[in-house]
Amino acid sequence: MERPAEPVQASTLVIAAIVFYGLMAMAAVLVLHFSELDPGRVIFGPSSADLAAGAPVPLFNHPLAALFGAASGLGVVGLSLALRKVGPLNRLQKEFGAVLGQQTMTTIAVLAVTSAVGEELLFRGALQPLIGFWPTAILFGLLHGGGAPRLFAWTIFAFLSGLLLGGLAEWTGSLLAPILCHLTINFWNLQNLGDDAADKA
Repeated sequence: MERPAEPVQASTLVIAAIVFYGLMAMAAVLVLHFSELDPGRVIFGPSSADLAAGAPVPLFNHPLAALFGAASGLGVVGLSLALRKVGPLNRLQKEFGAVLGQQTMTTIAVLAVTSAVGEELLFRGALQPLIGFWPTAILFGLLHGGGAPRLFAWTIFAFLSGLLLGGLAEWTGSLLAPILCHLTINFWNLQNLGDDAADKA
């Protein structure tokens, strides 16, 4: 596979992200429908009426779940920054930086939001209740990098992130925490790629 000579244009990235992750979210809603799961409850957790009817009480309520998710994401970002000069991670950083280059804050925000919502709806919202915690994390890891040896570090990172995101969904009883965690990781890591690209320009 040839690497692009120039970073991908912002408009191309935005359109591709909206279409790709929009289709992913639609597929997730279809899976939820056929699994007879309510998307509202999957995303936001049990309602007051559900809890009154005896639904399990989540570890965190809605606002705390979102805050806990964002804080977990910042922890992962800090770890990524600390380890980004390590062999395989450094090569991965350079590869992504060459492809994405320095993007605007708007483009980064669109990529972060669409990927977080689309992937969490599909993986933690639709697939995890259907196929289980570990298979979902493994599938999530394998689909990041596609088995390419040079992207193996991304596969491992995605698998470990999948464990965290799946755990957040289980502990909080909703997708708010994993979505906020995923969004935070993607936003700041994409921002850091752009900063690296600017430094080398």
